[in-house]
Amino acid sequence: MLPIFLFAQAVAAIIPADTATYCNAAVRALVVEAARINHRVPPTLGRYRANLESEISVGSHDGGGSEMSASIEQVASTLTWTRTGEFEQRVIGYRAQTLGVNFATIGFIRNSWAVPSLYGNRLALLFGRDTARGGIVGANARQTTFAVHPLADDRERVYRYSGGDTVESLQVGDRKIRIVHIEVIPKEKLPPRTILFSGEIDLDVDRMNVVRMRGAFASSGEPDSPLSALLGPARLQGIVYVELVNSEVNQQYWLPSYQRFEAQAMAPVIGDAKAVFRIVSRFRDYQISAPDSVAGSASVVREDTLRAQPHILRIAEADSLARFNAWRSDIGTATASATSDDFADVAPPRWRTSGPPVITLQTERATDLIRFNRIEGLFTGLGVSARFRDAAPGLTARIVAGYAWNERTVRGRISAELRRNAWTYAVRVGRSLDITNDFRVPLDSGSSFGALFGFDDYDYVDRYSAGIAATRSIAGNSIRVRLESGWAQDRNTVALLMRGPIVSTHFLPNRGVDAGSYARTAVTVEWHPDAAAEFMRPGTGAALSYLRGDGDLKFQRVELRLSTRQNKGRWTFAGRFDAGALVGDRVPQQLFELGRSENLAGYGYKEFAGDQAAVLRGLAMYRLNLLNAPIRLTTRLWLPSLSPALFVSAQTGWTGASDAAARAAIQRLGTTVDGSPVSVVTGNARASVNTGFRLFGGALGIGAARPIDRAGPWRLQIDLRQLF
Repeated sequence: MLPIFLFAQAVAAIIPADTATYCNAAVRALVVEAARINHRVPPTLGRYRANLESEISVGSHDGGGSEMSASIEQVASTLTWTRTGEFEQRVIGYRAQTLGVNFATIGFIRNSWAVPSLYGNRLALLFGRDTARGGIVGANARQTTFAVHPLADDRERVYRYSGGDTVESLQVGDRKIRIVHIEVIPKEKLPPRTILFSGEIDLDVDRMNVVRMRGAFASSGEPDSPLSALLGPARLQGIVYVELVNSEVNQQYWLPSYQRFEAQAMAPVIGDAKAVFRIVSRFRDYQISAPDSVAGSASVVREDTLRAQPHILRIAEADSLARFNAWRSDIGTATASATSDDFADVAPPRWRTSGPPVITLQTERATDLIRFNRIEGLFTGLGVSARFRDAAPGLTARIVAGYAWNERTVRGRISAELRRNAWTYAVRVGRSLDITNDFRVPLDSGSSFGALFGFDDYDYVDRYSAGIAATRSIAGNSIRVRLESGWAQDRNTVALLMRGPIVSTHFLPNRGVDAGSYARTAVTVEWHPDAAAEFMRPGTGAALSYLRGDGDLKFQRVELRLSTRQNKGRWTFAGRFDAGALVGDRVPQQLFELGRSENLAGYGYKEFAGDQAAVLRGLAMYRLNLLNAPIRLTTRLWLPSLSPALFVSAQTGWTGASDAAARAAIQRLGTTVDGSPVSVVTGNARASVNTGFRLFGGALGIGAARPIDRAGPWRLQIDLRQLF
């Protein structure tokens, strides 16, 4: 039999070109044949049953390449599908780890998140509710969102196809499978609110089955007024990406093996950060059944086998969920290497780096738009960004400015960034209120509104700066190197607010700084920058930074961070080590400060300081495999499972002053009302231990803590976040 791919190439010269829909006649022949095959399930496939294990993660991406996970839920399910398109997903196991006490994501999901097959005219997406909940079937099935399949009968109305000239080989057992890539993009001027796919399809050339779909789903229709063009990008934007991978089962059928569903949302007016909701699933243990009868299968074959048929999402009773223990992988493994940048190449036009220039109201961070602290009081700002795209590929320019109402001060910056493959070049000039805290959690850019409620555990320096930077990503984003050079001027600033306006807690004075100008040089090397012990994604990372000042202030500062988080069966281990040294001028704002904000339990705010410092923190947690069912408060609001776990954590820190200049710099940080320094050196290392149990995936800790560097009583400690 002549392979279909060769046939398509042969007829390319005879079939008239439809350039509005197909890039050439060969692609048209491929798509037409694939659509014909895909329209119906193979006649010998009646139904299947499979097990799937999914991870649901919720986190954020900072816009600069770093991503964190605040919660991870692991879900075990069984999936039963019949050739008519009806299917049922039954959740049989659940467990979670969360950074803080929050609602369980699974409670908000009203639909099956599995795509049980890629046959048919429409694809059911996650949104809406299942089509059989409460007896809802038939016409009411529209409550589920359906997208037009790229191989649907009406595909030519909405899609354009290209590619088809790339063939790869995939070895499966003793069979070599040839794969051809087809690119799919929606046409312009479509009816609004049509859900469409944009991306790529891989086809088995010989059998014309879909091997993989990877791309984005979005609704058609865009605002076209000048005002909408400016404000539209500044509003909340969302997009849904999918990667649907099939594998050959029994060397007969292409059925799901791996699926990734990812929703990304951002409000550009408040910054580059994106909220990321991700589900990664793996299918295993297929049980294939033939149709019930030859006659029955013949009647089915004459029809579209994946219309809007009823499907059901069921969740087992709490006692069944609590007993489940047949997990195939450790929690966090499935999403550990995933990042929202993985889909950059298949993003829709408005999210891509190519196209006409885009100018929009946009800041870099939420704190550029609004914040409140004891220095500035209320700060409000606005930003404008220009992505030049095709006019200057990779170039983005920004202007951000705002006003501190209590301080009566303008702050802002002008910046430009140029991305070239693995390199990113940047230039920036501005005035900022920078934080002087040390050994902070990654992605910590300060508190926006904590001071309203009496919490402002930061100290600040008023800094003018100008500089250039170059960042190189190596091995994907596994290693990141950043070089900086420029000028800075540090100025002292004082706390203008004495207490919080809502909770009238007295604020501490802002700590002292040495004023002066200096040439600034910095080098930072990061290994696995997304790995952070404080967040839920497992992994190990490190960072080494060197900062040098030459001028009125002359200093050198070196800082090292090692961080790891690992899940092994019921065990979770996390640890972080930080160390630093300052030489040259002992500038107060460059000293290392330790205390409760650096997680030394039992000690005061920045109680210790020095030109040398080291902090080691560790956590071991053992889940008891009890009460693993999520707690249903209402129909949609569920808490994660109680999941009690035993834990022990320990922290130890040390600071030192190498000479009289270092001790004098500590004195310049400030003094208390009785004239004693606000910070001192630790002397010997200070250490504490905390043990007890944690609930809700580790988010709530109830235990007892005591110092171990000196005699001291045990005291009750309640942690509302999974820190250590």
